[in-house]
Amino acid sequence: MTETAEAITVAAAPVRKDGTRYLTASGVALWGAQIGQVAVPLTAVTVLHAGAGGTSLLKTGLALPFVILGLPVGAWLDRVRRRPVMIGADLVRAAALITVPAAAWAGCLTMTHLLAVVVIQGVATVFFDLATQSFVKDIAPGSLLPRTNARLATITQTAVVAGPPLAGWAAGLLSAPAVLLVMAAGYLWSAGWLSALTTPEHPAGGAPRLRLLHEIGEGVAFVFRQPVLRTVVVSGSMVNIGTAGVMTLLPVLALTELGWSEGTLGVFLGAGGVGGLVGALTAVRLAERLGAGRAVLFVGIAVAPLAITIPLLERPVPGPLAAVGWALVMLKVGFDSVLMMTFRQQVTPAGLMARVNGTMRVLFTGAVALGSATAGALATAGGVRCALGVSAACLACVWIPIALSPLRRMTTLGTHP
Repeated sequence: MTETAEAITVAAAPVRKDGTRYLTASGVALWGAQIGQVAVPLTAVTVLHAGAGGTSLLKTGLALPFVILGLPVGAWLDRVRRRPVMIGADLVRAAALITVPAAAWAGCLTMTHLLAVVVIQGVATVFFDLATQSFVKDIAPGSLLPRTNARLATITQTAVVAGPPLAGWAAGLLSAPAVLLVMAAGYLWSAGWLSALTTPEHPAGGAPRLRLLHEIGEGVAFVFRQPVLRTVVVSGSMVNIGTAGVMTLLPVLALTELGWSEGTLGVFLGAGGVGGLVGALTAVRLAERLGAGRAVLFVGIAVAPLAITIPLLERPVPGPLAAVGWALVMLKVGFDSVLMMTFRQQVTPAGLMARVNGTMRVLFTGAVALGSATAGALATAGGVRCALGVSAACLACVWIPIALSPLRRMTTLGTHP
């Protein structure tokens, strides 16, 4: 072995070790977010006897910080080191969560207190998520990047599948506030793993700092000027609009019109989670075999149109067949969660990474809100199946912007046109 090769091998060892630490910390945070989506509303219902209005307010309080803070936080993160921000966000989330079981067991928990904790969680998560999406290029350089994204997507899809049922089971065994205490411990554990990282962050660049609003504008302009990023925005927004509409209306159709039980609906949605997990697991291998751009396009053409089975559920499409269709559509979502993230990281300069991530997060969160609101309005005007048809059509056509963009010509996960 040459001296250069030996040096590279020695240098790669701490990178791989830090990659494991990073994935562990991010995985704990991802699982905590999924468990919290169930544990927090359960706390509101079981301890405070909140109704639908209260639980929807909590969901809004968690999502709103992404819309309000995504752009300025992204611009600020391009000025600072990201790892201390991630550690601080974990500590803030843990401290906020600890107050809920303490107040519940003291008999003084209120809805205002719980909403304040949710908002703090949302704000801290904005900082954590945007920082971790930017830091991953330092922790997983070169060919390690798509595989690290694949592992993150696999962790995410596993949490989506298993997190909510685990939260419900744990809340029944321990109580919902106790689950929040376990989540707080998880965030502390995540902060510990992040503190052990040794990989240095690459500087964002030596350009002089401008006013924050100007830097935000640079990030937004770059997203809409760069053709690959434009495609990622359009395709991802279509997925979020369609998925949000389906997830908003499917429980109404299944539980009221079709007479399904909550368990049957859970199995149906779980099939989608399994599909997303399979997509995340197979993304890199299929991209290497077919070419990255072609893989995204071909998978979209092959399975995305199956979304149309959702508004036809049991009239005339049988439930099991529709579940298979939904699983395949979610396979496409899981597949894209790996490759689209890698595409956008590859074409974005280091000095713009956090601003691009912030812009994307604002747009994608806005797409979720638009999808839910539009689905509700269409259901009121034309019925649930009609509104589901519009949402499903959005999912079915998600491959079209890819077919019309230079993204389809990307041959590997290391180059772009």
